[in-house]
Amino acid sequence: MSTFGGTLAEIPGISVDRFDGANLDSEAFFLSHCHTDHMKGLEAPEFHEKLAQNRRFLYLSHVSAEIVRRMFPKIGDNLIELDMRSPTSVFLQSGAISVTPIPAGHCPGSIMFLFEAQVNVLYTGDYRINPRDIPKFTAFYDSLNAKKRIEAVYLDTTFFLKSYAKFPPRAESLEEICSIISDWISRSDKHVIGLDTSAKYGYEYLFIEIYKQIKMPIHVNDEIYEFYSRVPEMDRAVTRSKDTRIHSACGTTYRTVCPNTVHYNVKVVKVSAFRWKSESLQNGISEKTHNTHFVCYSTHASFEEGVELVKFLEPRKVEANVLHRETAEEILRNIRECLGEEGPKTKKVKLFEADEEERVREVGERGFGELSSILDSPPRKYT
Repeated sequence: MSTFGGTLAEIPGISVDRFDGANLDSEAFFLSHCHTDHMKGLEAPEFHEKLAQNRRFLYLSHVSAEIVRRMFPKIGDNLIELDMRSPTSVFLQSGAISVTPIPAGHCPGSIMFLFEAQVNVLYTGDYRINPRDIPKFTAFYDSLNAKKRIEAVYLDTTFFLKSYAKFPPRAESLEEICSIISDWISRSDKHVIGLDTSAKYGYEYLFIEIYKQIKMPIHVNDEIYEFYSRVPEMDRAVTRSKDTRIHSACGTTYRTVCPNTVHYNVKVVKVSAFRWKSESLQNGISEKTHNTHFVCYSTHASFEEGVELVKFLEPRKVEANVLHRETAEEILRNIRECLGEEGPKTKKVKLFEADEEERVREVGERGFGELSSILDSPPRKYT
């Protein structure tokens, strides 16, 4: 859950993922993706009036723009879709800045923002990218293929805790989930699945992939269907029909399934990341208790994935986008250690076969042309 206030200290005059309070005075607005904790104030008439009266604009990805237009048609003329392959100039009273979107791999349309002004700042929003792919993004290099100097990174710190060192690749989690579903529903027409997710939204890609592999849509309630129906990629993955045998958030709350499943054999598949600390994953990515399967699935970066991003960019400063009372002190300490500001010198753990120098050299030899598999969010081959 984002706790980011909306403003970047290095670039005054803009607001990102917050559209209320003092943010209403900003000259330009940016939306990383369409999840409610990143859209605070976006639905308010005050924000809509600010956009219309002052000819101000909200910058976002194409998918996010489609969703926002359907939700708030009155501000459709104030949306600017960012080009995923080149920077966009934004003109402020203090001068022009440049913004380049980078696929974030969190949900359909999710992007990071690389702002370039007097200094360069990366805002990640919610993200999950394989560390091997980070050096492949052309936005991080100048015209001479030299890595740009990044002053600050505003980082997704949802799991920036050493207890969440690693998460399985999403492809592995999806394979496990689909295997469980396929095995259960193949037993009889009375065997159904109840998908229990840890949040109301955020599982768009999971639902899309389940539909692709199982060839069966997921029954959700009207509220969630209305939201998901605005996501172009989800038009077939979810349904209002109770006749399907995969159900999720189709009861009175998003944690319950509809009464239609009462007379069936229901297996519950609980999909989450918070349950799966490092010690839990030593015995595999799923666990069965009675008639419930727990499966590790994360759309946020693990601790090691976050460290790798910071190591590659070498910013002077890292700001936490997610801070809650219980874990704030540890997250801030981990940030300081990652920046080398405190703690003893320790041997760096080699997470992958190719070290940083080899990865950058490999990209340099190939050139930095955009790869379609990287621009697909999340990258199918790189999750």
